[in-house]
Amino acid sequence: MKRSTSFVLVALAVVAAMSFTTLAAAQRVSTDERTALFASAPRVQTKVPGVTVFAAPPKGFNPLAATNRELLSYGLPQPPDKTVDALGYQHWARAMAALKTTPNDVKALPYSSTNMRSSGSAPTANISGTPSFTTSGNWSGIANTNHNTRWSNLTSFDEVVSFFSVPVANHPFGNLPCTEGPWLEVTWNGIDGFSNGDVVQGGSFEEWDDGGCGGPVSYIGWVEWFPSYSILQINCGSSACPVGPGDDFEVVTFGVAGTAEQSVFVEDITQQWGGTFGLTWLTGPGLVGSSAEYIVERPCCNGPNLYPLANYVYEPMFSNYAYDGHGTLFYPGSASPFTYIITMLADDGSDISYPAIYGTAGNSGRYSVTMADEGCAFSGGCTP
Repeated sequence: MKRSTSFVLVALAVVAAMSFTTLAAAQRVSTDERTALFASAPRVQTKVPGVTVFAAPPKGFNPLAATNRELLSYGLPQPPDKTVDALGYQHWARAMAALKTTPNDVKALPYSSTNMRSSGSAPTANISGTPSFTTSGNWSGIANTNHNTRWSNLTSFDEVVSFFSVPVANHPFGNLPCTEGPWLEVTWNGIDGFSNGDVVQGGSFEEWDDGGCGGPVSYIGWVEWFPSYSILQINCGSSACPVGPGDDFEVVTFGVAGTAEQSVFVEDITQQWGGTFGLTWLTGPGLVGSSAEYIVERPCCNGPNLYPLANYVYEPMFSNYAYDGHGTLFYPGSASPFTYIITMLADDGSDISYPAIYGTAGNSGRYSVTMADEGCAFSGGCTP
């Protein structure tokens, strides 16, 4: 068994507990009502056809004093239930208090964050009370899943929330030819993509050494609905909204049935900007809501290949959870065979990125994931 898988198994062995909590329906606005609120919300058309950004709330609007319906009318996320996740509520409140600037545009980039590419080996499904394991050529992280093959208003994932710190982008340590780069990494949460051909998502993008060893290091926020759109850089004015290594992000991906408009909220809490983007369907399968993910990925495509993974070393994703339409709460520490722990493989089949979780006890165990790279992504020698 690979070292990373063993590490996760040992960490998970400390606790076996229930993987979800059902919330009272009255505590959250339903998917249908949220969709109606989003549809009537004021928008700004971006330069990318089919993509809008929700207008900023009026001056004096206080998210901490607003009702859930008032929040959603401006595309702002609902808070988690204090009685279920007090720390998560605190994270939400800090993010809302920091929100000062609303982005106004997006720019399509020549990169895509795609659905999961299987490594070719069959997933390992475990017995009840333990998660399952699989490997991928482009994803590492956690996926909560169900067996849906079409949208269900009750059991499809319709909201995924993550708080994480933007990693430092670097090349693998050691003396490497400049021609092996650039090295890229994207951190995101999203809906779908684990077992089907589309994924709605948003997160941070890190690139080291664009154009050679003298090139820049760049950081941006982004949204995407693959395959309708490539990665869409979030702009404040005529250029990318500021993002720096170590910045704290909140991302909320909202899902609705099929080819209806999807919505993604992205906030850089440190830089105090954030907003929700509406993505209309252009092509590809419609949303099923069959998986909710918390992922580090190497994006597509460098010619026929994926880009080499940036050496991010470690990345904390410190508060992550998802809801289905029934209001059931899921999280990455779920001790269920429907939760998949995904290890990323290099082109030569060696491990290069993996998640570590620590059981299901307490906020840290339930909601936190620490991502880490290894092997040739850390020390060099991966096939570009």
